[in-house]
Amino acid sequence: MTLFFNARYPYIDINSGGSINGYINAVKSGLMVVDNDTKIIPGHGNLSNKAEYLTFLNMLETVKAAVLKEIENGKTEDEVSENTSLTKTYDDLGYGDHFINSKKMRRTVYQSLKN
Repeated sequence: MTLFFNARYPYIDINSGGSINGYINAVKSGLMVVDNDTKIIPGHGNLSNKAEYLTFLNMLETVKAAVLKEIENGKTEDEVSENTSLTKTYDDLGYGDHFINSKKMRRTVYQSLKN
């Protein structure tokens, strides 16, 4: 089986109804049909596998939780998008060095959760 995903910060098309929750659910659905022998081809990056896809899911859930906490604490979209601590762990791994940078990811997750 071959599965495709973006191994770094994903593009979430909010204007077309996309959301962080939808992306998380899609990854969970994908994980239900893969096994340890499945080859996963990311939109960007090297050939991947189930373990790395689980890491990707963890990243999505971690960033969502961090942004949600900021929203609950009354932070604005601009404050969240500028707060580099929210994605630092993944930025240190190079996740924000691509088309979807860290600031854009934080802003997108914020917008997704506020809609």
